[in-house]
Amino acid sequence: MSNYTGRSTRRIATKRPAQTAWLHTGQLPVVRAAKPTKGLGTRASTVLTVLAVSLDAMSSRGGGSKVYSLAMFIVVSVVCGLFVAGMGIPFAALTTGTLKTASDNLQNIPTDLTVPQQPQASKILLSDGSVLATFFDQNRQYVDLDQISPLMQKAQLAIEDHRFFINGAIDFQGILRAALGNVATGGVSAGGSTLTQQYIKQVRIQIAEDNNDKEAIAEAQSQTIGRKILEMRYAVALEKTLTAKLGSTQAAKNAILERYLNIAYYGDGAYGVQAAARHYFSVDAKDLNLAQSAMLAGLVQSPSETDPVNHPDAAVARRNVVLDTMLKWDNEGVWFHGAPQLTQQEVDAAKATGFDASKVSTNNPGCTASKYPFICQYAENVLLSDQMSSLGSDQDARKRALNRGGLIIRTDIDPLTQDAAQNAIASIIAPTDPVVSVAVMTDPKTGLIKAMAQSKPVMGSNAAAGETYYNYAVGTDMGGAAGFQAGSTFKAFVAAAAIDQGFIPDRTIYNAAATRNWDGQVFKDCTGSFQLDTNGQGWTVSNSWKYGQMNMLVAMAQSVNNYWVQLEQDVGICSAIKMAEAAGMRLGSGGSLEDYQRIPSFTLGALDVTPLSMAEAYATFANRGVRCDPIILASVTNPDGTTLAVPQANCQQVIDPVTADGVNYTLQQVLKPGGTGYASRVQGSYDQAGKTGTAGSTETESAVWFNAYTPDLEGVAMISVDTGNNYWNGRPQTLTGLTVASGRTLHGNSTTESGGIWNSMMSAELPRIPNSGNSRFTAYAPKNSTMPSNYSGLRTSPGSGSAPSSGNTVAPASSSTASARAAVRPDDRATAGTAVAAIDAQPATTPSAGSASTSRPGRDAAIGG
Repeated sequence: MSNYTGRSTRRIATKRPAQTAWLHTGQLPVVRAAKPTKGLGTRASTVLTVLAVSLDAMSSRGGGSKVYSLAMFIVVSVVCGLFVAGMGIPFAALTTGTLKTASDNLQNIPTDLTVPQQPQASKILLSDGSVLATFFDQNRQYVDLDQISPLMQKAQLAIEDHRFFINGAIDFQGILRAALGNVATGGVSAGGSTLTQQYIKQVRIQIAEDNNDKEAIAEAQSQTIGRKILEMRYAVALEKTLTAKLGSTQAAKNAILERYLNIAYYGDGAYGVQAAARHYFSVDAKDLNLAQSAMLAGLVQSPSETDPVNHPDAAVARRNVVLDTMLKWDNEGVWFHGAPQLTQQEVDAAKATGFDASKVSTNNPGCTASKYPFICQYAENVLLSDQMSSLGSDQDARKRALNRGGLIIRTDIDPLTQDAAQNAIASIIAPTDPVVSVAVMTDPKTGLIKAMAQSKPVMGSNAAAGETYYNYAVGTDMGGAAGFQAGSTFKAFVAAAAIDQGFIPDRTIYNAAATRNWDGQVFKDCTGSFQLDTNGQGWTVSNSWKYGQMNMLVAMAQSVNNYWVQLEQDVGICSAIKMAEAAGMRLGSGGSLEDYQRIPSFTLGALDVTPLSMAEAYATFANRGVRCDPIILASVTNPDGTTLAVPQANCQQVIDPVTADGVNYTLQQVLKPGGTGYASRVQGSYDQAGKTGTAGSTETESAVWFNAYTPDLEGVAMISVDTGNNYWNGRPQTLTGLTVASGRTLHGNSTTESGGIWNSMMSAELPRIPNSGNSRFTAYAPKNSTMPSNYSGLRTSPGSGSAPSSGNTVAPASSSTASARAAVRPDDRATAGTAVAAIDAQPATTPSAGSASTSRPGRDAAIGG
């Protein structure tokens, strides 16, 4: 058969074949003939037809023999010679030796084409399973064949390869039809490829894209004979491999059809049938009807010119071609068993259906389009960081995995709680107001972030509209600002250091003057003692209204500033800083807290810190001294269900549990009747502890905070002047008296303003935590039971300037003073203090929307209530 050339008996000379490197590169050798073949005679056409029919039958039976391969190459070689004008391969060139060598070379084309996983979109999910954001290079969601409408399968096969289930990997009748058409036009065009070959083409393109090989991308789409032959060989090998693996030709065909429908591009950014169905019709692939299926099937040939969003008329016209083609094949007999035969009436009805543009849904990748873009941004930053080495060895590899890996990323963000926090902020502060408000909630026992809201909720560069790219809850290393002064919330760290050293809250009594200048007084840093020198400026600290003798419990409940400066003297600034660091406190700039070891205003919150680190630190107290790093990722899984390692909370005991019990005992007074935070206490039987905080003074409050928790939940809310906003040019930077867009006038009140946000957020989440109403703080049992009941500090009189005692135990005091438990006004404002002279004061700045941060680690002597 290989020598048969029609009725001609003319013998030809054997000619040595060209080099065969083209078999691996896809480039054909140039075979020159005396005269190019310009057409086919009747006899040649008859020969090719007979060969095609015979080979098609052999292909259907498996066709893995040498005879099949040789015959296949004869046809392919002849047909390919007809594909390219000016590259004729006349029958005279096909000697027995040439054909044998060519057949052997065809067998030598590598068959181990590695089929990579199809790129899929990754999704970040909220705790209820709803989608927070998607990430993709190609918008694709892989679905199994049984999740694709049979009508969609039928439509795609009708227009691409209706003989798919009866052909082998190569359809020689189709090749001949295409060849004869190309001969008539004198060029090379697409045509004659089976669905398997088309799938191979898509795979080769994907491999080239994966390798960022532009030349290979172009070659995989070029109209060359070499490309066609490679696709044929790989197609044969693929069907053979899948048949052996899956046990039947039918199963192999189904697998290829499934893969094709998922890899095909359907225009307007939709890759794969599921993404296309969702994009164009807002339905799943399994629910596509006849008209929809025909429209999608028609897009594959020329998606950029026929997608219905941009070319509705062309899309409808192409759809109608598909419908007519489906009916044509149905009229010839049953060719697809997955769906019923169509009638003219059904086709006409489908044609009468227009394209409903209102059903088009957009699916923009990344965080900008997310409902909660800054939660999304924080999660994305973690996914791309070194913490997620399970996604790749470097950031590029991790970004690739995120954009192409089809990951399912789960968070513990509850949209109901998140909305409650966002709505509470929005009820007071608008995005365009010259202030910033933030609310954060975490689980003390797991570290999982449960809410993260801010007053500028839209990610963007339009500062006039209140957009920003800053996540104000976090530091600069995670896309945030430089932090905010947190006021008297820092008194908790001084209390923790004192209790850890043996001070007992209800026995530690100081005489707190209403106003006092601390210039020249002696404090302790990390190396020893130092005398405060303000270069004549003075450092005057005032209480809001409460003064006199009191213990730690009253001083915390009423946020009495001069009490806490005295206790800081005894405990040491360095000890308080180390306690804050252990609890999880961090500067917004990423600097070290120990840079502030000679700044006595540490106890009054003179540092720019992040709301998230404030939540982490107080959560450590709630968890009895066990600090859990805040984490945003609950889990990450691959499409096959494999779980990837995510950053752990690294929960560990960093503070003595008894010390934490003492802090909780002390901070509970703030939310009891008479405490500055009582008005914002959550209704119910929940144990609650926390602290109010005000930065600035009673006349110029620049920020207000409310940081409080139960044994099961920690939350922090704050409002601060946005010092980067031009509104403040030439104006005093204070919340007091500021009328915001809502019409509300702010008073710099941490209880009713930031506390109101905290209450709304916590009230939404606490009832959803099982048995949270019965959770209780562990009772405090002091370690130092020998401490006198009338301890009044290491100085016998305020301002004596005597050096504090070194060591970790408390020496008994000689003075005898009764504990003062004066009545406290229940409506006491959260602020505490009058004007304060700053130490090393520089203007602290908060980046405005869309601007870069120029802030420095603040050293302002803040007052907090």
